[in-house]
Amino acid sequence: MPGDPSREGARRRAFLIALLFAPATLVAAAPHISFTRVVSPPYGFAPGQSIAVIYAIGDNANVSLFVDDFVDVVDRAGTLRIENAVENNRHSFEGADYRRLRRDHPADRYLGVSAFTCSGSEHRGTGSERDALGQRIQRQHVWLDATCEARIEVRDGRGQHLMTVSVRGEGTSPRVASLAPEDRDVAYAQAARYAAFNAAELMTPRLVRETIELDPSAPAFEEGMSMIDSDRLADARAIWEVELRRNRSSAALNYDLGVLCEAAGDVSAARKYLAAAVRLAPQDPRYRQEMKRAGAGRP
Repeated sequence: MPGDPSREGARRRAFLIALLFAPATLVAAAPHISFTRVVSPPYGFAPGQSIAVIYAIGDNANVSLFVDDFVDVVDRAGTLRIENAVENNRHSFEGADYRRLRRDHPADRYLGVSAFTCSGSEHRGTGSERDALGQRIQRQHVWLDATCEARIEVRDGRGQHLMTVSVRGEGTSPRVASLAPEDRDVAYAQAARYAAFNAAELMTPRLVRETIELDPSAPAFEEGMSMIDSDRLADARAIWEVELRRNRSSAALNYDLGVLCEAAGDVSAARKYLAAAVRLAPQDPRYRQEMKRAGAGRP
């Protein structure tokens, strides 16, 4: 007797759904290690350094907003200690002034905004809006596009010049029938804020949470993984390095050791083990990908 077509169709749909979601389930269940790493900024500020902003010179009142926002963004990142010590630009790097600065505001780096300027250009165009009766009409609009640029001088704790960082930010006002002073202020303030954000990104180390899949086919994998699950990375490394002396040709073990060393912050050892994994198993894309990222994309 033939089967029920509706039941047969339901079984087929269930089978297809199982096939669709099985790979995702396997990936999610794969053993892995998670860790936080530091991404260095384009300019060489190291995590934990202290910074003091000691002067801010500009031809636009938003220079104060620029400094306030810059300090706030860097401070919220939590990787640098920063202080707004502008204090009406009374500090200098000469004689008694410099000694007073070092006493009152000790820091690893001193920053000063040596130039801050903003410019704007008006634009006009036709836009659509609703009138008092709710009817959509065409109306002429005007708005201001603004740009703020800042030049930041960076000195070391002895007052010696290290570098100059230039940044810019852009902002725009609301589109209105006639520009009022407060509309212009919106554009300039927005440009100053974006300039401050860009400056902070260039100088602030970032903390990034990362998860990397391990290779469970490695010898002594379970022993090392139990240490990782207990957050005992040094013990896991010791177990796997002892095992590596007996299994030097294991690409999987070299790979897992490389990832483990990367998680522990030993990047040079990580690169050594990952290079060995790629040499032993050049056909495995996971090994090549992780070696590429550890060699080029991380400090």
